[in-house]
Amino acid sequence: MRITTSIVNVTTAHGGKDLIVGREYTPRAMRRGVWTAGIFVLLCAEASAQTRPNGAALFGEQCATCHGGDARGLNGPNLIAVIAAGATDERLLQTMRNGVTGTAMPPSRASDDELRAILAYIKSLAAPPAAAAGVEASARYNPSRVSNIVTLTMNDGRSITGERRNEDAFSIQVADARGRLQGFFRTEIKNITRDVRGPSPAADPLPGVSYGDILEDLKNPQRWLTYSGDYSGRRHSPLTQITQQNVARLKPEWTFQTGTMTRGRGFEATPLLWDGVLYVTGSNNFAWALDARTGRPFWSYRRELPNDLTYGAQAPVNRGFAILDNRLFMVTLDAHLLAFDRATGKILWDTILADYKIGYSSTLAPLAIDGKVIVGISGGEYPTRGFIDAYDPATGKRVWRFNTIPNPGEKGSETWPATAGVLERGGGATWMTGTYDPELNMLYWGTGNPNPDYYGADRKGDNLYTNSLVALDAATGTLKWHYQFTPHDTHDWDANQVPVLADWPDRKVVMQANRNGFFYVLDRQTGELLFGKPFTDTTWARDIGKDGRPIVLNEGDKGCIPDMWGGTNFNPPTYDPALRMFFLNTRETCATYEAQEPKIAPGRTSFGGVVRMDRDKAYGALRALDATTGERKWEFKYPQPTMAGVLSTASGLVFAGDNEGNLMAFDAKSGKNLWRYSTGTPIWGAAPMTYMLDGKQHIVVASGTTLLSFVLP
Repeated sequence: MRITTSIVNVTTAHGGKDLIVGREYTPRAMRRGVWTAGIFVLLCAEASAQTRPNGAALFGEQCATCHGGDARGLNGPNLIAVIAAGATDERLLQTMRNGVTGTAMPPSRASDDELRAILAYIKSLAAPPAAAAGVEASARYNPSRVSNIVTLTMNDGRSITGERRNEDAFSIQVADARGRLQGFFRTEIKNITRDVRGPSPAADPLPGVSYGDILEDLKNPQRWLTYSGDYSGRRHSPLTQITQQNVARLKPEWTFQTGTMTRGRGFEATPLLWDGVLYVTGSNNFAWALDARTGRPFWSYRRELPNDLTYGAQAPVNRGFAILDNRLFMVTLDAHLLAFDRATGKILWDTILADYKIGYSSTLAPLAIDGKVIVGISGGEYPTRGFIDAYDPATGKRVWRFNTIPNPGEKGSETWPATAGVLERGGGATWMTGTYDPELNMLYWGTGNPNPDYYGADRKGDNLYTNSLVALDAATGTLKWHYQFTPHDTHDWDANQVPVLADWPDRKVVMQANRNGFFYVLDRQTGELLFGKPFTDTTWARDIGKDGRPIVLNEGDKGCIPDMWGGTNFNPPTYDPALRMFFLNTRETCATYEAQEPKIAPGRTSFGGVVRMDRDKAYGALRALDATTGERKWEFKYPQPTMAGVLSTASGLVFAGDNEGNLMAFDAKSGKNLWRYSTGTPIWGAAPMTYMLDGKQHIVVASGTTLLSFVLP
């Protein structure tokens, strides 16, 4: 039998067709031809596969040693978390190609095709598995991840099924069907059943933090819902389990290592606590949800930041979250505001505050009030203009903005020169969290230095509303009143210190220990100055005049004056309402200022001078002030100035840190030191917080790269 054909179609392994033209075939020849063509096709496919980069092999060879075979991190970061946080392919490829300066990750020598293959493989590891038939996943809980679903049989008979988020030999952290995060000690668990099929995500919503919860302040001892613990900024806890009699027995309970550090500064955030979970941010826009019982993370987040940061590169810190409903809010070094799902750490929305390339950044802990998230901006050492914003917590849409530097023709603009461009780069950053009076519906916020910092010749006048406390209508952002502490500042003595609210029998007051070395008390309804008194030994000024302005005695021509960090700084103070005593860490320093005209350009610092410090004359002190008079009641000296914050409790204790890394406890009335623990690194900007959990009072503080928890035995 002979078959004659002009064209034979041979279907290849890759689904196409090869054409064999113009030959006659017997069946035997036909079979031989098809077999030969098949071999040819297979060889071509193999050659193509050999030229295509193997992402899995490349990852194993070049990346797994640091990031782990599953890309979830060893001594390098968790890449799955980076992708889940929304990092773009372009940004990830750029990081892979260029490496990360100052870390163990060098620039890559791989080709672009190889890098893309590695990235594709990492993304395949990050992709969630398909849900089983009839079982739906949710953003907070995925029952199809069989290997991660566990059922915990508790000693008390309860049965808890959830997605395992973390585990060690002593504890386990899970998310239940609603997405609720819970941590358990192994000693509480009778049995763990693994690789089970979990129930579908619960239909009932995960209970969130309401505005009413925040209004409850610290009445619920198992919560800490704002940067200062409540809206008043007092950082005073009603807890009394740890006392003057037993505080010496405090011992470390757990330590969480963040793995990220700001050189020369540290971990400046205060954690929030809700439902047994600590939510905390770190340097370089890392963030975590931690089991408050063990310090072990439920989730982590790392923002992919641009390489051309301005102020954000100069001070890559962050001071904490705000929380409302089931959302967490964090600002970023590239001047964005983010909303997180608190159960998963996933980004819900991302809003731009300002252009970071000009010099803007944001580092404060936002403040959540009824229906609004309030934020401020950093970057006053660049030609920027400060503002305070309110945003819708559900959508990220801006509700209002208050500019700390007025527009031409607006009230306050007369305190600036009429020179074009001066107001647009006047400074007045708002980089520390303010406070809030719910009854008056008024916000109290400190503003920063004018720009340039030290050179005032081209900005003659008082330069409103820099170095001021502004009181704003929270509904509209309208200015109700202001008080300027340091008119025409040329020392960088901004007013970005925490305003503290107190209710006295005859007055509602707001207090601030200002960077210029004076302690101020004002009527918070009207802005009337009640008094101002020095809390340091400054020679710059010793009295406030009848016009409310400091009576300046020495601008530096009669000896040194405090340095640019001032008599205190952003490190939080505390106020004990029962004792009516105000506690703060203070700085005694000696410096001279040399002003020089800077070059003004977007994205370039414009300090306008040099500050020279005599370090041998500097020291620090924890001081207690009578809040009704400003009189110094006692002090405890440190050999160096400190930037650590302070916490007080109703048991008559004050907790404070220092630049040597000591966390200390003091008798609030006498100043006697009762306990100390060396954390091993300076406590910089951070202040302790406290809460009750499992019947024990915890003291938690950030220091260096770590978060530490202390309890009584």
